[in-house]
Amino acid sequence: MSILQQNEAAARRCVDMFNKGNINAWIETCYAKDAQWIELPRQSTPEGQQGGPELIRSSGEAVLKLAPNRRMTIHSLVAQNDQVVLEIDWQGTTVAPMGNIPAGFTFRYRVATILTFVDGLIVKEVDYCIPLRSDAEWL
Repeated sequence: MSILQQNEAAARRCVDMFNKGNINAWIETCYAKDAQWIELPRQSTPEGQQGGPELIRSSGEAVLKLAPNRRMTIHSLVAQNDQVVLEIDWQGTTVAPMGNIPAGFTFRYRVATILTFVDGLIVKEVDYCIPLRSDAEWL
């Protein structure tokens, strides 16, 4: 298996593990200990977010608590050199209110994710999140 194929398989495994909901296993299996995550600004985080595995973990846990049924679906995947670019639909339904978001709200995003790999682990992730709802001001 080539490095390109390994990185593509690792990206698919990362999405699959996120969907299974075991945040600790997801982080430990998919991310390098010094990985960096960058989420570009969106309505709920106008400054964006940036940090390492602990921020990835705390964000994943918060999302799992808010919307345990959240799911990512890959629309397309392109692998080149040490990077994999994913186009993903990301959605979930809230089980409790959060700020001005009511319980039972289904959020949907189209996400472009650029993953950089070293030795089969993500060392950098950059996410561009676009809400796919008319009431996107909640997101």
